[in-house]
Amino acid sequence: MKKIAKLFAVTAIALSVSVAVNAQDLTQATELYNTAATALNEGNHAAALENFQKALSMADALGEEGATLATDCKNIIPKLYLQMGKEAANAKDMDKAIELLAQAQKLATEYGQPEVAADAKDLVPQIYIADGNALLNEKKFAEAAAEYQKAINLNGENGVAWLRLGMCKANTGDTEGAVAAFTKAGEFGQKAAADKQLGNMYVKATAAAYKAKNNAATLENALKAAEYGNTKVNIYGGMAAFNLKKYDQCISLLEGDTSVNARYYLARAYEAKGNNAKACENYKAIASDKNFGAYATSKVGTLCK
Repeated sequence: MKKIAKLFAVTAIALSVSVAVNAQDLTQATELYNTAATALNEGNHAAALENFQKALSMADALGEEGATLATDCKNIIPKLYLQMGKEAANAKDMDKAIELLAQAQKLATEYGQPEVAADAKDLVPQIYIADGNALLNEKKFAEAAAEYQKAINLNGENGVAWLRLGMCKANTGDTEGAVAAFTKAGEFGQKAAADKQLGNMYVKATAAAYKAKNNAATLENALKAAEYGNTKVNIYGGMAAFNLKKYDQCISLLEGDTSVNARYYLARAYEAKGNNAKACENYKAIASDKNFGAYATSKVGTLCK
């Protein structure tokens, strides 16, 4: 009986020590939490995060006694990662921002904070786009394209990322890739901007083809530019169409253009089609021009009697 009494006495002493240790640990965990909160209020997010994490570790080890404190830490930590990720992005430290936001998303999901997880997830593509924009401004098109592709890999319906990817493709001469990217951009809310970029791309291609004296490519690209609302190179397309004896396309591209060059080719296209009335109208309009006047006047004399 004496041995049993002694065993109970030892057990009681052990329980008393355990309670005391737990109380001491909870006090330390609470102090760490308070230190973290102070650092947070002072804007020292790194110190705040470190101490919240230490407080959480100690609170988790205490089981039920530390459950409330652990929950309080878990409510703050993912939001703190999210905030630090935003700050890193604003400081142009994109790699750090991605790392912090990934951790915010992971912990927010683990701790049952779907809104924080969603915010972190949505911000990551924006950071890739911002990084891509900086590279695009420096004309580092391949590097920028890689960043936009990362954003697309995370969200295939990001119209802005598709648009900027198309711009990179266009600037590196990848017409097929640019068209595909701009088409996707149009599908996801960026149609007006995508069409403008497509028009600009075909304008450049038209000018290059005209300079190379490639009538077929000049006409093809001018028609494409017009299809997307850009008529800047209609004159080149019209001249190319005339040279290719495609008089209807020449007229379609140049009708309404009152410049001397357009009038000259319109007159000749109409004449080739046998529409002397329209030919005369245009020849008369340029009869006083120093370059085409003599030719136009002679035509007026023969066609317009």
